[in-house]
Amino acid sequence: MKLGQMINQMGKQQRYLLFGDGNSPHTLKWVKELILHYDVFVVSSSQVSESLKKVIPAEKREALGVEVQAEGNTLGYFKKIFKLNSIIKRIQPEIVNAHYISSHGFLIALVKQFGYSKFKFVASAWGTDVLVFPFRNKVFFRIMKFVLSKADYITSDSNHMSKVIQQIKNKPVITFTFGLDEMPDFNEYEKEASLYFSNRALSENYNIGEVIRAFQSIAEEDLEARLVVSNEGADKENLVWQVVELGLTERVEFVGFLSAEEQAKVYSKSSFYFSLPSSDSTSVSLLEALAYGCIPILSDIPANREWVKNAENGILIEKDIDLKLINKLRNNRMSIIRFNRKQIEERGIFPKLMNDFVEIIK
Repeated sequence: MKLGQMINQMGKQQRYLLFGDGNSPHTLKWVKELILHYDVFVVSSSQVSESLKKVIPAEKREALGVEVQAEGNTLGYFKKIFKLNSIIKRIQPEIVNAHYISSHGFLIALVKQFGYSKFKFVASAWGTDVLVFPFRNKVFFRIMKFVLSKADYITSDSNHMSKVIQQIKNKPVITFTFGLDEMPDFNEYEKEASLYFSNRALSENYNIGEVIRAFQSIAEEDLEARLVVSNEGADKENLVWQVVELGLTERVEFVGFLSAEEQAKVYSKSSFYFSLPSSDSTSVSLLEALAYGCIPILSDIPANREWVKNAENGILIEKDIDLKLINKLRNNRMSIIRFNRKQIEERGIFPKLMNDFVEIIK
């Protein structure tokens, strides 16, 4: 190779193709950081959000148009494998990163096995794809094991999820949270002492009904207590009726899906934050709540234990909520806010974590 060619090659950015849901804010978050290091292309299994279109030009994005469903649409994804292989072959990326291993990752593993294979495969786990999907039946477990075996790099956003991955396939896992773009500012003294916030999806895994039942116990003791429930989901109608039946319509407000700006305002005013999923990895919403000084009330699952120690910087609920503990933590609110924000500063800021990730795979 001539010297001029070598210099051009050294200065050329590697092509990085991200395959995932182009409507997801998590996909957008990754892309915004990756474009600082790579020549990024995006293939969306569904459509491409307007926000993502502003970041990635039209000639560097594709939409396969698969309808995203609550329980997944494996057959819909599978029908697109030949088109996906054709796109990858045309772009010839050095790195292909699949987000959500059980669907997008499966297709990339098949492409690497039977189609265009001249790329490094990064498989990024998001939560239920690793914690729930492979344990539904033996076929799903084998699919997950196959995908992980084909991956050159595997990423996870919690130590618990990384351990589960390694139980399925004993390979190294790069562990870092999706994290926040930056530390938010808020006024600690503007918080409402009896305001509670829940923003997880109104669907089965997130147990919003349990949030409402826990809040009912709180509301019986604290006449000022209010709960704001944001987000949407299949269970919304039942949850609204639950609130009516419990006589909490004046205390619980359903506000639907909130923009980042609208959500920041609620975080800033709320003193407590509810998140009671049955299964989850480290959620970005939990990290946001910690950064905004909300005292977390969480389900007692492994990923949550990585951020909260019961009765010290939050509450982990096993069965019933401890009302005395809520008052204790409220009285110690300032020191809890400082501790939780320090956690985010040290291991929850996404740009820094992505820089570390890029150094590893380079």
